[in-house]
Amino acid sequence: MADELNPSRRRSLDGFERGGADVPSSFSTDAARRFYEATDALATRIGVVVEGLERLPSGPALLVANHAFGFDIVFALAAIACRANRRVWVLGEHVWWKIPYLRRFVAAIGVVDGTPENVDRLLAAGELVLVLPGGLREAVKPRELRYRLLWGHRYGFVRAALRHRVPLVPLASVGADELFDFVGNPYQRGARWIGRLDLPIPLPSWILPIPHFSPLRFIVGEPIPPPDGAFDRADESVVRRLRREVEGALHELIDGELARRCGMDPTTSPPTAGG
Repeated sequence: MADELNPSRRRSLDGFERGGADVPSSFSTDAARRFYEATDALATRIGVVVEGLERLPSGPALLVANHAFGFDIVFALAAIACRANRRVWVLGEHVWWKIPYLRRFVAAIGVVDGTPENVDRLLAAGELVLVLPGGLREAVKPRELRYRLLWGHRYGFVRAALRHRVPLVPLASVGADELFDFVGNPYQRGARWIGRLDLPIPLPSWILPIPHFSPLRFIVGEPIPPPDGAFDRADESVVRRLRREVEGALHELIDGELARRCGMDPTTSPPTAGG
């Protein structure tokens, strides 16, 4: 990528350069390759399944995934990197860049701060970009909201796809939502315990956060192209309609996989009365 994408450099206590959350100042091709190869080997060992890699567009695109607690999505990224030979940049939460050492690691493997500027740089350069619109709120949701998409008012990723005329590709994660049983509102807990509304504190139903065994499966859906014609930035109805289409496609992938796990075929219709 072009040199002009590199921000000015200024060292911090852990050696992380100011602007390192941008593209691509802290990225390491070698570190990313080693990490994803090791992750893909682990995925094979524990039986993680990734389907639909053949549906990935050959050019730039925005992968849109549901967010579960933890870094389960790295298994899908590893499969894309190692089996489809494609690099995926991840739009990370702003909070990662405040955590020393963790920020150096995630930046080295291709996580960037989830800003409109970074999205524009990457899509303009022809890259694959992963977005998790639910963010931390969706990742630490209580068990009653498993597999619910908590995207709120986040429409920026849809506008980015429209600006750059790139497809949105649903990527469903099934299984990771069942690893932990979280209870209550983690944001209210963060406000009560440490006085921070922006820092959630998830609480497991048991004292220790012991994960349950749950098979992990990731499904890449059919790309959803932007509508024909130039995008009018003032036309919010197009943005909302396209986001609903992506949400619906993601829910369909998740529901289909959950139905299959119960022994039901989601492609068949139930019998009608008198049939």
